[in-house]
Amino acid sequence: MNSDENLAHDLRKLVVSLYRQLQKQISNEEQLSVAAQNVLYQLTLQAELLPSELCTRLNISSQYISQVFHQLETLHYISRKPSPTDGRKTLVSLTETGRKKVLDSRRERETWLVNQMNERFSAADKEVVRKTIDVLATLMDTPPSYL
Repeated sequence: MNSDENLAHDLRKLVVSLYRQLQKQISNEEQLSVAAQNVLYQLTLQAELLPSELCTRLNISSQYISQVFHQLETLHYISRKPSPTDGRKTLVSLTETGRKKVLDSRRERETWLVNQMNERFSAADKEVVRKTIDVLATLMDTPPSYL
């Protein structure tokens, strides 16, 4: 591998490892699948989505999304209602309970991350991380809204 390939390999490994570590930091008594967590996240980005839009965004089948919806509805995290423009279609949205779950999960992960950074990073290290985030965000087609 050349140096660019090594850099890409190391970055991918780090991102995956950090993602897994963050996933471990949230309480998941409901045993939500990654797909269910991703549905909740997508609904924080856009208030209402069609099931077909979620399938496309998450690259999952309509059969599987139905199972995910069932679990999330049972937990009162999402609700479904007919589309006002086409009554044959259904719109999915977060409930207040679902919104609270997303915010609580985010808070848990971010609290863990803040604690880790405060224990391990100097102020200069944190500034390097900030600059690195800004540079890495340019790799995305659409910069995330949280930046």
